[in-house]
Amino acid sequence: MAVLGASAVRGQTNTAPKRMSIEIDGYAARVNEQVITRGEVREAMAPIMPELYRAYQGDELTQELEKAFNQTREKLVERALIMETYTAKGGAIPDQYVNDEIKRMINTRFKGDAAQFEEVLASQKKTREEYMDMIREKMAVDYMIGQEVYSRARITPEQVREEYESKRDDFFIPAKVKYSVIVLNKGETEEDQAVKREEAEKTLAKLLEGSDFNQTAIEVSEGSRAADGGAFPWMQPKDVRVELQEALATLPAGEISGIVETEEQLYILKVDARRQPGYKTFDEVRADIKSMLTAKERERLRKRWIERLKQNNYIVIYN
Repeated sequence: MAVLGASAVRGQTNTAPKRMSIEIDGYAARVNEQVITRGEVREAMAPIMPELYRAYQGDELTQELEKAFNQTREKLVERALIMETYTAKGGAIPDQYVNDEIKRMINTRFKGDAAQFEEVLASQKKTREEYMDMIREKMAVDYMIGQEVYSRARITPEQVREEYESKRDDFFIPAKVKYSVIVLNKGETEEDQAVKREEAEKTLAKLLEGSDFNQTAIEVSEGSRAADGGAFPWMQPKDVRVELQEALATLPAGEISGIVETEEQLYILKVDARRQPGYKTFDEVRADIKSMLTAKERERLRKRWIERLKQNNYIVIYN
């Protein structure tokens, strides 16, 4: 049988037919006797198309569209391979299960409004039967992936511990400081600057007498965080404004600085808390490491499984 298109794989053959430049209008791929049309690929691409058109233009857009088309076609080929395997094993999902899944989806996505669901189907030019087939296929694919990938991806406690020890630097927590500031703009003239200096000194004296720092910041600060009491989130010292780094480096937690002068502002700082550098403990990151390793193992198993399916089925990718 002649093969038209880019490439083909059949069974355990070692010699693939040569690439041919002949095109078949409307065809994107074929898996055994099932044809995947270019229209089906474009339909599957629809959700990502707006983002591509917003992000790219010209030749770059053309390249990204081609890349997205090829990736989407590959996903549809994989889905077809999985369905072939499911069917070959005698798999069948009863209508009741499909209808239950549709009801669940109507309740979650459309808040139980079946009429709205039917309107969406009509806008997509899909019959309920076609939608049921789509849901049935998704359930079958999810089932097969669960059996062939998820149920086989097992990570041992020893693997988790080994990953932690080998990547310990990834779990280093640098020193951080949480602080609040009161900012006064110095003004343009010497007279303005003298007034602002006096205001800063009076504010500092008031704070040292026990006034609440954050409430005072709300009342007098001219900084961007005045409404938040001058409070900044946790930050690494190196990310703090250069002129403030020395004061923040030496000021004990809970203490208030003197007046720190920059070219245009006068600052009063308070260190709210410090976090010393160190490493996250194994117990803190164990669950995250296991999730990461499990995801990697699932991807490895999935790729190996799909490659095996490709070797055992007849696939044509058309130009």
